Amino acid sequence: MARPLVASIDLDAILYNYQFAKKLQPSCKAFAVVKSNAYGHGAVAVSRHLDEQVDAFAVATIEEAIELREADVKSPIMLLEGVFEQSEWALCEQYGFWAAIENEQQLSWLIECQVNIEKVFVKLDSGMHRLGVDKTTVNDFVVRLRQSGLVDQVLLMTHFSCADDLSDMTTMEQLAYFESARRDIGEIDASVANSAAIMKWSVPEGGWIRPGIMLYGISPFAGVPGVQLGLKPAMTLTSKIISVRHLQKGDQVGYGRTYQAGEAHQLATVAVGYGDGYPRVTENGAPLKVSGQSAHLAGRVSMDMITVRLTPSSDLVMEAGQEVVLWGGDVPVEEVADYAGTIGYEVVTRMTSRPHYHYFSASESA
Repeated sequence: MARPLVASIDLDAILYNYQFAKKLQPSCKAFAVVKSNAYGHGAVAVSRHLDEQVDAFAVATIEEAIELREADVKSPIMLLEGVFEQSEWALCEQYGFWAAIENEQQLSWLIECQVNIEKVFVKLDSGMHRLGVDKTTVNDFVVRLRQSGLVDQVLLMTHFSCADDLSDMTTMEQLAYFESARRDIGEIDASVANSAAIMKWSVPEGGWIRPGIMLYGISPFAGVPGVQLGLKPAMTLTSKIISVRHLQKGDQVGYGRTYQAGEAHQLATVAVGYGDGYPRVTENGAPLKVSGQSAHLAGRVSMDMITVRLTPSSDLVMEAGQEVVLWGGDVPVEEVADYAGTIGYEVVTRMTSRPHYHYFSASESA
């Protein structure tokens, strides 16, 4: 019997979320960001489903981009961090990739290679201070690219550091810095908005938005699950009970004995662990469902198993073979992430290859 851990991916939900992002910023074209294996959802399967609907895809590395091309994905693909080696520019020309440029070396390599690239996005460091050139340098980059005759269109992009915090005015400061640089350059299309900015900030009209985590129905904002923002969660992770025992008051459970029974109750062992991507640091009390009944984590997460108990109000008798929803549906991944001291982004992107991935789409089955 196959291990019963399944990640079910609703491809139509991802398409819905992409279209929702475009409705929020209707004057903009939109990248579907599928880096890090589509945030753990499967980049090839997701991109194939979206291919005829999206304006372009965005990834972090050329390896991710080539994987999509070799899977027969036809839409434009942009490298968000640009190239890491000079030889990658030739691959960009060969496969038709677009790329960001954020430093002098990347620009010099492009000019030395004399390759033709359809779109290059010059990254402006507007205050995040990870990547990009400053306002005094960015115009020179744009001019050199335009004069090179190698690039069909040069665009300007940046990235926000605090767009997920609506009480922080840093985003407004970054937008002002960006718009000042843009005015100095003259007419140039822009790309500034990640998921949080798309949903809650006013961004420049036209150009490109970059929906990432919101594509998968996961909220970029702390304390607000995606469903409350109008998104459709795409992944449901389920497993099954493989063993059941009865605890007496005072019995302790698992590595480190981090859970102690306050009263007699059933305890179920479920086939999932940190070897599958369920965070080891998840604390007791993390929510899940057993046969539709509310339950929670009871004991430390091990590599291949967790132990769970029902909420005291439940009258369900747990048995081997019953389905357990670890996240998805009315068990928000954002809430599980809270119990792991992290964010939904990390929970889904750390998924391993061990779960069985099941993709479904009503439009493809019709």
